[in-house]
Amino acid sequence: MGRHKYGFKFSESKTICVHFCKLRTVKPDPVLLLNGTPIAVVEQVKFLGLNFDKQLSFIPHLCCLKQKCLKDPSLLRVVSSTKWGTDDKTLLHLYHALIGSKLYYGSVVYGSSRKSYLQMLDPVQNHALRFCLGAFRTSSVSSLHVEANEMPLELRRRKLAAQYCFKVSTDTSNLAVDCTFNKHFTALLHRYPSQIRPLCFRVTSDLHAIHFAQKDILPVLTPSHPSWLYSKPVLDLSLNKLAKSDTSPEIFQSNLLAVCDELSDYHHIYTDGSKMNNSVAAAAVSRDDVESLRIPDKASISTTELVALNLALDIVWHSRHKKFVIFSDSLSSDHATQNLQAESVYIMKFLKTIQHW
Repeated sequence: MGRHKYGFKFSESKTICVHFCKLRTVKPDPVLLLNGTPIAVVEQVKFLGLNFDKQLSFIPHLCCLKQKCLKDPSLLRVVSSTKWGTDDKTLLHLYHALIGSKLYYGSVVYGSSRKSYLQMLDPVQNHALRFCLGAFRTSSVSSLHVEANEMPLELRRRKLAAQYCFKVSTDTSNLAVDCTFNKHFTALLHRYPSQIRPLCFRVTSDLHAIHFAQKDILPVLTPSHPSWLYSKPVLDLSLNKLAKSDTSPEIFQSNLLAVCDELSDYHHIYTDGSKMNNSVAAAAVSRDDVESLRIPDKASISTTELVALNLALDIVWHSRHKKFVIFSDSLSSDHATQNLQAESVYIMKFLKTIQHW
């Protein structure tokens, strides 16, 4: 039925079953059939690069991950010669590309494993950092982390878990919101404190420490039209060609005046966003009008600059002029509008507004 109605068919030979259960008593495996063919019941299965065992201890995954990562330091050993090898900065880049990416992938899922199981990955990171820094074997682990500016794996997993919660909270229609923020098993875990905590319990203390609140998260809305159908704004980055550290302010001022002379037929609008003493605001200024807005204190600078760009469009809407040019000192905002980043509400609002003109 699936093949005729939806265009695909489940393969009986590729379908398997894992009976997740922690009961110590003997529990018979379920008997499942697919198109009359029994589905094999296995002890563990690999899904999206993660090994799920029937007890969800993630020991098979951690052992496999450790074996994979222990093979990669051989490349670091080759390029870390004291006579002709590369510097520690390049070696750390190789560490993040070859080893760190594997250790971080799926950590939100396998991070629910017991702390004693997760500690088997710590020697992998310590071994690689010693190669990158050329440290002795007797060097303390904390000094390696400080010298390499690298988080311990436990802190890294906590950070990635918190970031995942932030990402999930941007879309309230996401099915993962309920299991991430609603603690359904509070009474059960109080009754059995030795049980492994789900994600919503593991990140509670970290989210509370940073004063996380759902109302402070900017929602991400699915655009009604594909982002690639919007026309890109014309962007001039000629003032960004000179290095700020090697160029005097007078040269920048002279180049800006030259650009203003070339665009003398246009109505000039200047935007800026600032964050000072936990106060955040954005503004757009022209010769005829000023638009300003006070935004939540926890907003980032990039968000503030995007708000300022939308305020500039408000000036355009109420202006009697026909041609406009917007001056912005935020390179990231300019690139975001040029790359049509649909995940940002302010970028989509900016693109949708200029589309109607």
